[in-house]
Formats: sequence, structure tokens, C-alpha cells
Amino acid sequence: MKYKVLAADDEFWSRENIRSLIPWEEYSLEFLEPACDGEEVLERIPEEKPDIILTDINMPFLSGLELLQRLQNEYPNIVTIAISGYDDFDKVKGVFVSGGLDYLLKPVGKEELVKVLTKALGILEERENAKKHDETSRIQEHKLSSFLEDSEYSALLSGKLYGQSASQTHVSSTNTFSEVATLMVKFYNIAEIAEQFDHDNLQMSWSIKSRLRELTGTDGNAIIFNNSNKMSEFLSVKTADAKELRALAENILKEFPLEEYGPVSVVLHEQTSSLDDIGTVYRELISTLVTRPFSRSHCILSCPEEKNTVEMQTIGKSAPAHMETELYHLLSTGQKSETEKLIFRTCDFKHCDDGTWSYLDVKQYAGRITGILYRYVQEKCPELTAQAEEAMDNIDYYMKCLNAPSLFASLKILLDSLWESGEDKGADSSSVVQQVEQIHRYIEQSYHENITLTALAEQYHMDASYLSRIFSQKYGETIIAFLTRIRMEKAAELMKNQDKKLETISFLVGYDDYNYFSRVFRKKMGCSPREYRNNLAQL
Repeated sequence: MKYKVLAADDEFWSRENIRSLIPWEEYSLEFLEPACDGEEVLERIPEEKPDIILTDINMPFLSGLELLQRLQNEYPNIVTIAISGYDDFDKVKGVFVSGGLDYLLKPVGKEELVKVLTKALGILEERENAKKHDETSRIQEHKLSSFLEDSEYSALLSGKLYGQSASQTHVSSTNTFSEVATLMVKFYNIAEIAEQFDHDNLQMSWSIKSRLRELTGTDGNAIIFNNSNKMSEFLSVKTADAKELRALAENILKEFPLEEYGPVSVVLHEQTSSLDDIGTVYRELISTLVTRPFSRSHCILSCPEEKNTVEMQTIGKSAPAHMETELYHLLSTGQKSETEKLIFRTCDFKHCDDGTWSYLDVKQYAGRITGILYRYVQEKCPELTAQAEEAMDNIDYYMKCLNAPSLFASLKILLDSLWESGEDKGADSSSVVQQVEQIHRYIEQSYHENITLTALAEQYHMDASYLSRIFSQKYGETIIAFLTRIRMEKAAELMKNQDKKLETISFLVGYDDYNYFSRVFRKKMGCSPREYRNNLAQL
């Protein structure tokens, strides 16, 4: 940072001597055109904003001591240094009483000037650092306060289930919203977005909310909060008509471009209601959200009338009635290629991310297929039950991320496990072993990132099923099972800190959906995150 220096002296040669005494630029200082007297200094300060003022004591109109006194009262942040041709104790005393940093005698030498300027720069930098620290602390307090507010508003989303309303929390004491419209923003690449903020969920949430608040306006009639249970969801509750809400949705999609933030859904609930009804409104938003196209694209959705919502959810693509019988026959007779054809070509499922399938279509179809496969596993090869359950969890997770390639890979891995794979050519080669070991180390270090089997397979130029099989052969568990175990162990370790919220811990280990994290944690650890933490507290 470059600081500005303004010198004042009524003698031309004294001003020029100060100007040429040192190379100001080398000291990161900008030497302003010198002033002729104290009055000129006061006139120029508002526009030129000097950081350091060097002033002669003996000047006409407004003496140096009078100028120092005025500067101390009106501009206390300016560092002042006095210069005089007389070694007068009273004047020296007056300089320090008036807030001056130091007192130099004419003729001013280079060494003395550099010394006093170094002292002045130290003071300015100290102030700047203190200012930055105060600003950082202030922002951190705002972020923490914002996060706590998120928790309170998020609790209202399930208010109808737990008999809670806005009037039962202190959030309604500062906001009285009787007739409001609601808008929800859903990010599907939240794990990648978090990497931009070094996985600091407070910073990420605060930053996104700040940008949404700028788009919404600062007229004070809006509530914007991040759903604590699903960090990928942001809600805005405000007084607005349908046209305003639609314009806001379009601006939000422009603010978060697809290539940088991944697909984003904006769901509008244009029918006005009170804040007490936010739980009901939220469930309607979620019901509408599943009708979005299953594709990596932005979209805007509007909550339909209640009667149309039911109709909308009953219409879609689904596996035919004979699917289970045919699939059982192909699995039992070992017809692997025909099994894959049946699954991926029925309803053109292999192209489900081309925009013609809705999220609900994919969820229902994949649910039907995995249900059939799971029943087959339980009946014919129960030893694969745990692996089948893992695959189903992965398929569910990748659906939520609109990640069709990873969904397909998980489904194929489940199918591959149903047949004897035989010997894997090259499985014991040193290069493959090294790659698998690299992946193992990478997961240990980067478990909080958005790690998918398909991404790893692409990075290491392997087939996803083959990579999963080789990893399992070496370490005795699949890649996803290892990733999940590491995440749960890290989560359990973080829970020792009683001050960390469970929702925050969920996000820190790679889950933006706390409810999903809680299910996985219970399955792996035998109890819920809250029960686990309570048990720790009793030790």
C-alpha cells in the first residue's frame, strides 16, 4: 500500500529540499505537491487525503503549532511531523502536546528524515492491520450470527411436523410478514462450490446469501436463509408479485452461471402466505423441485395448484410390469449383456440426462430397478447384501446431484458383483497397484471433497467397475465404502468438540444434506450423530 505525504513550508527552498531529499517512491510513499502554508494544507486534505504531514512551525496566517492542533482535532488519523529552524523547548513541547509524532531541526538530514518516516509508516501499518483485524472479526461475527439465524428459520421448515410456528421463536419479533411469496434456490454442485471457500461453510453460506440479498434488494422486507439441514438450499421470503419473483429468479441464474456453479434450480411459490406457513410452503417447493428435468442445466419452476401437483407426479416414465420377471430370468441364467440392455435401454434410460426425463422419473425408475436387484440379492446371494445396500445408497446420492454417469457406474458395479468376474488381467501389475495406492492416499487426505467413482476412473483412465473391483481386492472394501468409513471416522472425531454443530460437521466431511449424513452415520456407527455425541459427553 502506498501512503501519501504532504509537506508545508512558506519557504520555496525548504519545500524543494524536502522534495529531493529522498527517493520517495522507493519507500512506497507518494510525495504530493508541497503546500505554502497551513491554510492551504487544510483546504487540500479533503480531496488529496494525505497520510503523513510534514509542517514547518513558523508560517504566516496559520502557524505550524496551530495547524497541528487543528489536525489533531479534525484529522486525528493523520501522522504529523514538525520541522523548525530553532531548537525551542516550548515549541518542541507544543508539537507533542498537539499530537505530533516527532520534531526535526533544519536543515533536515536524510538519515533523520528516513528514521522518522519509518516510525510513521510503522504506526500507519499497525493501524491498517488493526483495522483489517477488526473488519475480519466483524465479518466473522456477522457470519456466525447469520448461521445461527439460519438454524432458527430452518427449524420452521418442519414446524408443522413438530407443532412449531414462527410465533414460538424470537425470529418473528423482528420480522412481521403476513403476506409473503417464497423462492427457493437449489445448488447441485455444492461440494465443488465449497472448494472455492476452502470448505468453510460459514463463509460459503454468507457469501451466497449476500449475493442473493443484493439481487433481492435492501428494502428490508425480505428474509434470506440457508437451510441448515440441506446446505445446498437457500430460501427467500419477501413481499413480491409474480412478475417481480420471476425477474428475481432469472437474475439469480445469471448471477450463478452454469459453468462456474453447476446446475441451479429456482422454485417459485407465488401464492402469498404468512411466515407461520413456511413449513407447508417448503414441502410444496420440494414437491415441485422433483419435477425439474434430470439434466445438468439451470431451470425455473413454479409451484402448481395442489390438484395439479398430484396429477403431475403420477405421470412419467416407469419400468413396465413384466420387468421383474424378465430381469430375474436374465440374472438367473447369467445373461449379463442382455440384463444391461434391458435395464439401460428400457424407456431409453441410458439417455435419462438429455432433458426428457424429470428427476422424479429417474427416481422412480432407478428405485424400481434397484428394488428388483436387491430382492434378487437377498434371495439368491445374500452374502452381497451389504454391497447392494451400498450401491443403492450411492445411486440415491448421485441422483440428488443430477450425476447420471456416476449413477450408471454404481448400477453397473452392482450388476457386475452378481457374476463371477474371473481373473482380472493386469490386476497385479505394478502400475495398477500404484494407481490404487494413490487413490487410497488421495481419499484419506481429501475425503471432504466431492469424490465420485466415475471421476476417479476418468482421472486414472480406468473403467469404473474395474477400478472398484481392483481396489476391493487390495483393501477388502470398495472405494465408496472406504470413503464413507473415513468420513464417518472424521465426523466422530470432530464430534469431540461440543461447540461444533452437527450440521457443520456433516458439511466438513463432505455431506451437504444433514439428513442423508445422519442415515449413513447411523448405519456405520450404530447410532445417530446426536446419540453418539451425547455418549461422548458422558465419558
